[in-house]
Amino acid sequence: MLITIGWKAGSGKSTIAKMLVEKLWYERISIGDMKRKIADEMGISIYEFNRLGDLPGNAEKFDKQYEDYQRSLDTNSDILLESRLWFYCQPGAFKIFLDITEEMAATRIMRDTQGATRWLEKFESLEDAMAMVHARNIEDEERYLRLYDIHYFDPKHYDLVVDTGDKTPDQILAIIVQ
Repeated sequence: MLITIGWKAGSGKSTIAKMLVEKLWYERISIGDMKRKIADEMGISIYEFNRLGDLPGNAEKFDKQYEDYQRSLDTNSDILLESRLWFYCQPGAFKIFLDITEEMAATRIMRDTQGATRWLEKFESLEDAMAMVHARNIEDEERYLRLYDIHYFDPKHYDLVVDTGDKTPDQILAIIVQ
């Protein structure tokens, strides 16, 4: 069974995806990883790559590549697909969404940036991190509304929505596996 996973910024998607593929022995396909690889090949950062995709005339071309790829996957495959377009491209998959409040996401990000490199910058305050989380969530919602006329965060698109803010990764994994 193909499983898709979507998320809000700071919801723990990377951690949960890694745990889930280990538990189920699934292949993990990350559209974000694919984009990072292409950005590296182009000699630019993922941030610059995403900005190129937002330019008029580019957004549809950039997203179309990933949309076509995701549609080509067999719903009977043992694949965990990390992508923001999964519910749209694979309506027959089991669709998970990891939700979190912006304040809790910012708190996690502040904690994670103490030694981590996944965020582009370190934040001076919780308010700075919250502003970034808010901006990123708004940007994602507006992008998919503009390109596909869909509300990315609408729970009706998913088979399972998990609020990750008050749960450990093991608790989240148990909910999903159940």
